[in-house]
Amino acid sequence: MRPGSKSFSGRNTTFIIAVLILATGVTMASVLAVGDIGIVSLVAFLPVFFGVIALIISNPYYGLMCYIHYSFFFIGINRYVSDIPLDLFVDGILFLTTLSLLFRLNKENSAKLNNGFFFTIVLWLFYTLGEAFNPEADNINAWLYAVRGISFYAIQTVLLTLLLFDKKEHLDGLIKTIIIWGIFGAFWGWKQINIGLDPFENKWLEDGGRITHVLLGQLRAFSFFSDAGQFGVTMAYVAYICLILALGPYTKWARILYAIGFVVCLIGMSTSGSFEPIFVIFFGFIVYLLLIRNFRLLGSGLVLLLIAFSFLKFTNIGNSNHQIYKIRTALDPKEAPLLVRLANQEKIREYLVNRPFGSGIGTTGSGATRFYPNSYLTNLPTDSWFVKIWLENGIVGLIIYALGLAFALVLGVVKIKTITDRDTKQKLIALYGGFLGVLIASFGTPVFGQAPIGALMYVTMTMLTVGEIYQPKVFNARGKVNK
Repeated sequence: MRPGSKSFSGRNTTFIIAVLILATGVTMASVLAVGDIGIVSLVAFLPVFFGVIALIISNPYYGLMCYIHYSFFFIGINRYVSDIPLDLFVDGILFLTTLSLLFRLNKENSAKLNNGFFFTIVLWLFYTLGEAFNPEADNINAWLYAVRGISFYAIQTVLLTLLLFDKKEHLDGLIKTIIIWGIFGAFWGWKQINIGLDPFENKWLEDGGRITHVLLGQLRAFSFFSDAGQFGVTMAYVAYICLILALGPYTKWARILYAIGFVVCLIGMSTSGSFEPIFVIFFGFIVYLLLIRNFRLLGSGLVLLLIAFSFLKFTNIGNSNHQIYKIRTALDPKEAPLLVRLANQEKIREYLVNRPFGSGIGTTGSGATRFYPNSYLTNLPTDSWFVKIWLENGIVGLIIYALGLAFALVLGVVKIKTITDRDTKQKLIALYGGFLGVLIASFGTPVFGQAPIGALMYVTMTMLTVGEIYQPKVFNARGKVNK
């Protein structure tokens, strides 16, 4: 069996993974009812665990899909089984999937790796490997802990996507997965606000989450994501995809269902109390109008934006609503959080004057607190994903990283313009606009490097660079594919 063969099919993937997730859910519910994670409880997970391993070994396609699914919910589960490092399962799934795939690699399918975006990610991988010898960082454990999310996951995700996602049904399956998990996440966030938190979520707040998630007596929903910021951006991302598909070439009932998904996720976004998600929808929609060349609607949209901006900037109407007030304060250049961020970035700029390769991977955020408790960087938050990349990898690393992003942005537009199938074009535009929106939102929050957005972004960027392969194949009279 090899990548690209009929055996790599997503036809039964949703059903199989749904059964595994259901089995996991039933097992977890039983464990939580008892309230103790003991040896007996762990043994109950073994059938699911070995079932996933068997799936991945039999067909690596399932491994990539498991990784995407798992990225959505493993952080939420960690609030219930905090003693188990569930993030290590990400390493296990990706490693086993990559290993299973490499054993099937041959000359025919390895040609798919002749991809410029893949080469930029390889360059980024080698640069981050070199960061292990950065003289500013002397703790190899810190580097090893942090480099996984910085480049190891990225290179494996891009490799697997190039080799395994090569059919129209794979694009369709990814879109369905994103929407289903997005809607589920939105309902869970709504439940937290309107019904209440469960004991495990309350404990998470009491252990430190309350500082950033209960503001002026108002709870910011975080659903089963890492925090409210990640939840809000993910909801905006899914809402945007639903919106673009609701405007697509589909049946009336399909457009209605997509529109319902948009509203549900938009409500979920509003419960997060974050302002960055707005950039995802706004810039994503601008991209959509530019890609379909609807300049008349673009002009109308900009006028509406100006009206909305004036409403938020120059009036106090709606300040009693926490979400509106949060957005309004974000537009104030004198707002304290913004001034603090700018001050922190100025400190970082001064720190990096003579450090072109940065402070070293793992020297900021939780890594600094854990491995460098007395470091100057311990109390210097990066706030932004790109500031984190800049600080840890220096200006040299930031340029290399930006090269990969730019490659996906430019080539994505080129590929979309060449696609003639309307369904494929609409879905790739939805992914492209969502990717750009998340990219911009990540200038104010580190969501780009967190689950599930991190996994989705690298899968999306890879698919955009080979967008033409997702068009339905048209055969001529001789039974050959028309090019």
